[in-house]
Amino acid sequence: MCFAMLDIFNKKYSTSESITSMLFYGSVATAAIAAFKAVPTWVPVTGSQFALIGLLGCGANVLLYCLLKAFKYVDASATCPYRYTEFVLSAIVGFFLFKEMPSKSTLLGSCIILPSVVYTAMVETREPAEEEKK
Repeated sequence: MCFAMLDIFNKKYSTSESITSMLFYGSVATAAIAAFKAVPTWVPVTGSQFALIGLLGCGANVLLYCLLKAFKYVDASATCPYRYTEFVLSAIVGFFLFKEMPSKSTLLGSCIILPSVVYTAMVETREPAEEEKK
């Protein structure tokens, strides 16, 4: 639910705020919220872990930059199906890179998300003439 709400907020403010400010404030908000859980269980980070965290942060900001650019051109609901593929891709990367087995709920969710994304993409790309024939 928070994932969808974030897209709605981003769409709303993408018309009035610069992308740079949205990236900055989004990162600050995420860090502030995550700090509540991270501080009590914090362990020292090695140099390689720090580099991976930095890489993750850069990748997340590139992803958010592209999403914010997309919001300038399409409705938030048009990007949601593609955003939900992130869950599936995360499970796939986790399996291949970290030998992490997806949970049953992840597999079930993937079985719902993937066909939904394909169906939505097909419906969104239909030509208007096809819609009028029906």
